[in-house]
Amino acid sequence: MSVIAKFKREKAGVAGDQPHGPIADPNGPSVEASALSAMDRAVKPRRITPMRAAVVLVILAVLSVGVFGYLRYGMAKSLAVALDHVTVSRVEKATFSDYVPVTGNVAPLDTVFLDTVDGGQVTDVLVEDGAIVEAGRPLARLKNTRLELEVLSREAQLTETESYLANAKLAFQQGDVRNDRDLIDVDRDIARITDSLARQKPLENEGISKSIIVNLEADLAHSQAQRDKIVAAQAEQREVSGRNLAQLQQSIDRMTRSLDLVRENLNNLNIAAPIAGQLTGFTLKVGEVVNPSQRIGQVDSTDAFKITALVDEFYLGRVAAGQAANLELDGATYAMTVAKVYPDVKERQFQVDLRFKDAAPKSIRRGQTMRPRIELGETTGSVVVANGPFYDETGGTWALVMSSDGKQAIKRKVTLGRRNPEAIEVVSGLAPGERVITSSYDGFKDVERIDFN
Repeated sequence: MSVIAKFKREKAGVAGDQPHGPIADPNGPSVEASALSAMDRAVKPRRITPMRAAVVLVILAVLSVGVFGYLRYGMAKSLAVALDHVTVSRVEKATFSDYVPVTGNVAPLDTVFLDTVDGGQVTDVLVEDGAIVEAGRPLARLKNTRLELEVLSREAQLTETESYLANAKLAFQQGDVRNDRDLIDVDRDIARITDSLARQKPLENEGISKSIIVNLEADLAHSQAQRDKIVAAQAEQREVSGRNLAQLQQSIDRMTRSLDLVRENLNNLNIAAPIAGQLTGFTLKVGEVVNPSQRIGQVDSTDAFKITALVDEFYLGRVAAGQAANLELDGATYAMTVAKVYPDVKERQFQVDLRFKDAAPKSIRRGQTMRPRIELGETTGSVVVANGPFYDETGGTWALVMSSDGKQAIKRKVTLGRRNPEAIEVVSGLAPGERVITSSYDGFKDVERIDFN
């Protein structure tokens, strides 16, 4: 259908208020048939136009933004909080000092405990508790009748064994002398018979009877055999006697050492100061009975001190003997070192001993509380954020970061490293200038966003 024909058709339909379609004429062909030519064809109207496509794209974009916003903010758990209820800190690039402060008490560098080996009854108390004593000074005396009797008994046994050993040595010497005398006699007989045989054997055919020569030879063989037996018996006797004497001597040595130990225990009843220092915990009374292995006091050095401190178990793998430490006191800094680390953890803390490299401050006293610092690493320039309770609650794996307009705080994955009481080192996830909530995250653990009102 041509454009002109279409226009005429639409015009005819409007003028006659008739529906679209051919107008029937009973006397001739329809208007449509008379208006179309052989070259005309029907054209269907276009359903997709540029205008319609643009409208659809706009609608899809609006829907996408709406879905993203719902998924990003509508489904995320949020919480409305007053800004003055949280602490906000700025991420900065600054110098980071890797150290940990600890709290400890001043203690004597050397402490020697006074323990009794064998108990006894107190007969004398020579020094009062708290006194300053010199090494070797007598402190008290005890009496133990059982030990005294045991010493006497062991002394008697030792004396008896030593007497038996002396008798055994005497018997061995006497037997050895007899063997030597018998050997001398046999050697003399052998020499006499050998000489007689040497003089008479050449005269065997000149008047000396053969039987005489035979008898002399028999006597010589007998004497030689006798000598061999004496020598063998003497060697065996010496071996047996030597073994018995050695066993007796070993027994005497053991008895002597045992007696020395008992005597030492008896001497330990006279209690003396092992080192110079202050005597503490010494509360003995005359007539009191002290049990074996009972602690009766201690002596603490008064010229050298250490600091016994407790450290959080978080630093157990980073504190070792030999590490540097320092103490600030009265405006001066004193160099220290970690002398000993006790690996046992109690109530989430472990103990360390810190010693002064040089002389200890003269103003410190035993039992005084101190706050030294243990150096964990070198001082370096790093990106840091203020230390706060949030680190313990997140483990340094995420944080609530403030938006640029300060109206929201969004949960973000971060990596935090070393920390000291003032700052925490930022490894990744935060940049200088950003702001982070560093107060407690109690109640924020399941929140993705915080809105401030």
